[in-house]
Amino acid sequence: MTSSEARLISVDGVNAGALKNTARAIITANRRHRPGVSLWGASGIFDELVFAEADAGVPSARTLLLLYAADLVFRLRWEIRPALDEGRLVVAAPYVTTAIAFGQAAGLDAAWLTDLFLFAPQPAERRWVDAPPAKHVADRAGFVEFSWQRLEKRLGGVTRLQLMERMRRHLRATARHTAGVPST
Repeated sequence: MTSSEARLISVDGVNAGALKNTARAIITANRRHRPGVSLWGASGIFDELVFAEADAGVPSARTLLLLYAADLVFRLRWEIRPALDEGRLVVAAPYVTTAIAFGQAAGLDAAWLTDLFLFAPQPAERRWVDAPPAKHVADRAGFVEFSWQRLEKRLGGVTRLQLMERMRRHLRATARHTAGVPST
């Protein structure tokens, strides 16, 4: 694979385990291209939030998305762009669509969410993982699970499953409007 053949594949959905499994399957199927994977939380910013939780208070959905955007900038700088520059395939799981769907499900303005992620390059290929939310999740399973645990008290009685079903609706709508988005 030459640098002109470098590809970014986004993998989005509400189930962190399913996202990781899909990313692994893509990596396995493309081993000859020296693929790489970029997962949320690579910058450590969310680890810091866990450690500072008592002092930092409960973040809003907007704050969590701003932190996600900062983490994505880190991922782009240190993981995604260098691998693409080397002509490699990179799988980003999750990428922008998951964050936007989370923000929409939490009631944030769609235009603000779109503007927030304008810096992110468009992937060459998008995958939507249509897996239901996990029934039981670990604290750091994925961005969606992590964020819901932080927002649980702020969402006015919205359960994790309700939030994730709202996200799935947003992701399905995005997939319908984006040509060639395979779902797994």
